[in-house]
Amino acid sequence: MTEEQVTKALLSWLKEGGWDIVCFDFPQSGTGKPLHPNDRTSKTKGIIIPDIIAVKDGIVIDFENKDRFVLSDVEKVKMLRETDEYSNDLNRLLKGHVYSSIYYGIGMPYSEKNLLKAEAHLTEVDFAVFLKEDGSVVTTGDKAIVFHETQEDEETSHTQHLIS
Repeated sequence: MTEEQVTKALLSWLKEGGWDIVCFDFPQSGTGKPLHPNDRTSKTKGIIIPDIIAVKDGIVIDFENKDRFVLSDVEKVKMLRETDEYSNDLNRLLKGHVYSSIYYGIGMPYSEKNLLKAEAHLTEVDFAVFLKEDGSVVTTGDKAIVFHETQEDEETSHTQHLIS
């Protein structure tokens, strides 16, 4: 599964769940909305283009997606979570949306390897979302219960969702 396929599948899943898609991007799409650092000194240095930003019920989610676990995306998500370096552009992008919380996470195809790597970094992201080959979605680390319309597996603390 490519990053584009991950992003498109997550977009479908989010729309089905009632999320309003603010913006999305995947390689070569040209659809992304760039976020510049607040202390911007050049036109392109430090730009971040979120893969998906969506809003629902006063909650904003920001996804970084890949075709596998990538530590640099976790580090990017952690930086966005813990600093306000990109708050000016993020606030402009979300203008007109009512929200009280922003959560940052990662999306990728499901595999035991990806799951284990992501779970080792759950203190650095708010959630991890995995796409399974059967069309279902598994979430983990969702302590804020952002994706609450589903059943949690008591043994693993993973939540499984179906994509129609």
